[in-house]
Amino acid sequence: MSVVTYSLHLKTKPTVLIDVRHITPDEFSGKELTDIKNIVVWEGGRKTRLSELFDVEGPEKAPSDPAQITITFKTGSNKLCFIGYRMSKGKISVKGDAGHLVGYKMRGGSIVVEGSARDYVGAKMKDGNIEVYGNVGHKLGGKLPGEKLGKGMKGGTIVVHGNAGSEVGVGMERGMIMVEGGAGNLVGSDMLGGTIVVKGCCGLYPGAGMSGGRVIIGGRVDTILPSFYVDSTVPSISVRGIKLDKPFMLFIGDVVVGGKGLLYISYNDNKELLEHYRSLIEEVSIEL
Repeated sequence: MSVVTYSLHLKTKPTVLIDVRHITPDEFSGKELTDIKNIVVWEGGRKTRLSELFDVEGPEKAPSDPAQITITFKTGSNKLCFIGYRMSKGKISVKGDAGHLVGYKMRGGSIVVEGSARDYVGAKMKDGNIEVYGNVGHKLGGKLPGEKLGKGMKGGTIVVHGNAGSEVGVGMERGMIMVEGGAGNLVGSDMLGGTIVVKGCCGLYPGAGMSGGRVIIGGRVDTILPSFYVDSTVPSISVRGIKLDKPFMLFIGDVVVGGKGLLYISYNDNKELLEHYRSLIEEVSIEL
């Protein structure tokens, strides 16, 4: 399959948020280059055209299949919002930072951000792959405020090589989130399913309100909710071929919502916090 690339260079450094939701392989497919340059972009509250904000380079006509299209933002900015909105195929690459809502409602394809991104990366996505080499903001793979449980991420994979903010995977139903660094409070809050791995440390109350799914914390945890009960210890964990080769303590909860989610906490990084729970496991073993 022959793949074509469209390169976008920002003409000036943005001072307000720019809504680029229509800059996707799906929107480009089958269009002439002149039509692509006329795609609507919102600069703050001002309606404008793609060519007014970006220099656009690429073939005179885009393939009809979005899977054959790659869009490269040669100059990134944390003001560029809605990158990859509802895209289904193809690839978007950002050579730098990105703004809010990267991959919002994404249905397929791939997005790579070589810098950092802001809040709601992968929010409500259904499929596809997102990779961010820097840090991300809050509610990675999550839902919007006020939405019901299960309205977050429904499928696909997100990999963040840096750190994440609070409420990673809030309200997610399916899919996989991998954070190589640390995360803030409430990792996996209100999740129904899927898997979240935070290799580093996290803040308060991972898994709060979760009814299903799996949360794995590979570093230090500030506090565990008392509504999780300890189940056992495991010598290591493997997630999609990635092995975390150290012991974890498994908790089940959140019992406040009748949940049966799995919360794995690194034992070696939290010995003082988990020592009491270890004694409970030993007591149960003796009684049996």
